[in-house]
Amino acid sequence: MAERTRLAVDGLIARLGGSWTADKLYYVKRYASGFTKAMTPHRDAGSWDSLVYIDLLAGPGIDMERRSGREFPGSPLIALQTTPPFDRIILGDRNRENVKALRQRIPSEQTHRVDLERADCHERATAVVQALSSRALGLAFVDPEGFEVRFELFQTLSRRSIDIIFLFPSGIGITRNERLFAQSSSVPAIEGMWGNSAWRELPMMKAYAGKTLTEADVERLTESYAEAFSKRVATLGYRYYDRVGPLRNDQGAPMYHLLFFSKAPAGLSIWRGIGQIEPDGQRRLKGLF
Repeated sequence: MAERTRLAVDGLIARLGGSWTADKLYYVKRYASGFTKAMTPHRDAGSWDSLVYIDLLAGPGIDMERRSGREFPGSPLIALQTTPPFDRIILGDRNRENVKALRQRIPSEQTHRVDLERADCHERATAVVQALSSRALGLAFVDPEGFEVRFELFQTLSRRSIDIIFLFPSGIGITRNERLFAQSSSVPAIEGMWGNSAWRELPMMKAYAGKTLTEADVERLTESYAEAFSKRVATLGYRYYDRVGPLRNDQGAPMYHLLFFSKAPAGLSIWRGIGQIEPDGQRRLKGLF
C-alpha cells in the first residue's frame, strides 16, 4: 500500500498527493477569497447572519506533493487565512492522526471560530446542517482521496445555502476500472457515490463496456462522467454548476475534476471569475456549462 502521509517540516504529518494537489488548492483559495469578499457586504446588510466554511475530510492541514516533497497549506489553513474572514470554520476527519495534527496547526487566536471533530463526514454533515441557521451562507469543500463520499453527503448539504467544491475522482477510478464497473453486479463504492445504480445506464458506460480504452477514450469518458455526475447533483437544487479539469498526474493522465455547485447565479459568477486564470497562468477560454 502506498504511503498516505509523511512528516512535514513542522514535525507533524502531511497528506500526500500528486501534481494536482497545488491545482485543487489554487481554486479553493481563490474561490474562498472571492466568496467572502462578495458576500461579506451582504452579511453586514443582514441578508445572511454568518459565512461558514465546511470541510469534513479536512486531512492534517498540510498537503505535500509526493514526488517533490513540496508542502502546501491545506484547505483548512486556507480557510483560516482567508480575508475577509469566515465567521465559522467547521472541520472534521475520521482519521485520529489527521485530527490531532490539524488541531495543533490551528493558531490559538483562531480557535474561537473553529469547530473540529473526529467523525465520519456523512454523520458530521447531518449534525452540522441541523445546527446551521437557515440564514447562514456556506462553502463546503469535499476532498476525498477516492470513492469514500456517498451521494447522501450532497443531499445533506443541499438542505442549506451551501456552495460546494468537489474533488471528483473521474480518472483514478472510473477509467481504470470501467470494464469492471460495467460488468460487476455490485460495486459499492461507485454505487454509493452516485446514490443509485442508474450510472450503469449512462450511454457512455454502455458504449465503453468491455472495451480496451485508448487515451482518447479515457479523455471522453472522464469528461462524460464528470458532466453526468454534475447533472445528478443539480437535481438537488444546484442549478448553477461548472467544472475544471481534468487535473492530471505527472504523466499527463487524468486523475480528478474539480466540480462546482451553487444554488445562486452569484456563486457561479464568482467561480467563473476566479477561474479566468488557471494555475499555470493561462487564461481559461470559457465556462463549461
